[in-house]
Amino acid sequence: MVDCLEFQCAMISKTKWLDPMKTLSVRAIAPVIAALFLALWPTAARAATVTVMVGPNCFCFSPSEVTISPGDTVRWTWSSGGHSTTSGNPCTPNGLWDSGILNQGAMFTHTFNSVGSFPYFCSPHCSEGMTGMVTVVNASPTPTATPPPSPTPGAVLGNISTRSFVQTGDNVMIGGFIVQGSGTKRVIIRAIGPELGQFGVPDPLQDPTLELHDGTGNLIASNDNWQTTIIGGIITQDQVQDIINSGRAPGDPRESAIIGDLPAGNYTAIVRGVNGTTGVALVEVYDLATGTSVILGNISTRAFVQTGDNVMIGGFIVQGSGTKRVIIRAIGPELGQFGVPDPLQDPTLELHDGTGNLIASNDNWQTTIIGGIITQDQVQDIINSGRAPGDPRESAIIGDLPAGNYTAIVRGVNGTTGVALVEVYDLH
Repeated sequence: MVDCLEFQCAMISKTKWLDPMKTLSVRAIAPVIAALFLALWPTAARAATVTVMVGPNCFCFSPSEVTISPGDTVRWTWSSGGHSTTSGNPCTPNGLWDSGILNQGAMFTHTFNSVGSFPYFCSPHCSEGMTGMVTVVNASPTPTATPPPSPTPGAVLGNISTRSFVQTGDNVMIGGFIVQGSGTKRVIIRAIGPELGQFGVPDPLQDPTLELHDGTGNLIASNDNWQTTIIGGIITQDQVQDIINSGRAPGDPRESAIIGDLPAGNYTAIVRGVNGTTGVALVEVYDLATGTSVILGNISTRAFVQTGDNVMIGGFIVQGSGTKRVIIRAIGPELGQFGVPDPLQDPTLELHDGTGNLIASNDNWQTTIIGGIITQDQVQDIINSGRAPGDPRESAIIGDLPAGNYTAIVRGVNGTTGVALVEVYDLH
């Protein structure tokens, strides 16, 4: 029997998934996904990108002041038209940067390589107090005005990400995740579309909407355009400022985001296109409270696996100190018992690190492939984990992974195609 919880099996049986989007070569896929992670999940060890909103229902920048490190980038995103970001004291440009006057939806970036204070203003509205400040310091790696939670004592799954081609009807994009532990887990769920174009992704979904469902399938939150909060379910007040303060504000006003304090349970995020539009989108869940005992314990992605570039990709991040013990699974044949048409009959599994290097692989979980992080037979460990696949043709890898970005890629043996499920379980 497929080792999935009731909500996952229900989604498996009721939802048809199409193939992943046609995009870059597979050899380039892992580094591209890692680049997305690096841009959206800043740490002390690498440059970060901070989002500042331009004119969000006011003649102002939000947040008006940010503190970053040398090498970090500020990305201004226009909430309304007729504004600029121009370096210098109010109404006195100094020539360091000038976006010019741009309209709603535009973006402008500037990278700061030296320590100092960098004032700026909106040229049409400088006399009305539309000013901002970027402070660059060596002391703090934090790229936002709001400090992050205290460091986690051990490694955790801090982000999950699913990229797919969003169609209509049953063929929307679904990302499943599990919250484990006592208390609640504060997360932000995002549906990203338009800004994928800057990473070379073809045919990005231009206006994604986002729904969050609990384990019984009930709709508990929704959003279309993150700068407009939809009150209902777990959302009881405007979330725009909270999204900005999180440091995870989407880069385009048409993209969607939901912040939730979620109790332990199973959750499903569904991404659609407004008015039946289609295109490539990214659904993400970020952990905003990594200092708590509540964790993200599982991710799952279902898609139609084709050949060449059109394989299935699941991305996840391990953060914190030490290592995180996980099992990654590629499930295919078992899906048929849940009414899934055309299941992939013999899936293979690869695990890549953030640089795209292949660090583990498997074809048929009862036969271990030694290499990379796999140094001994894993069959008994897979059985002992309680997550052994139910069919010998399915694949599994156990790994003790240090902090970093990882990509799991599923293919069919000998170029076969079909529907498969890729999963990552936290074994700690």
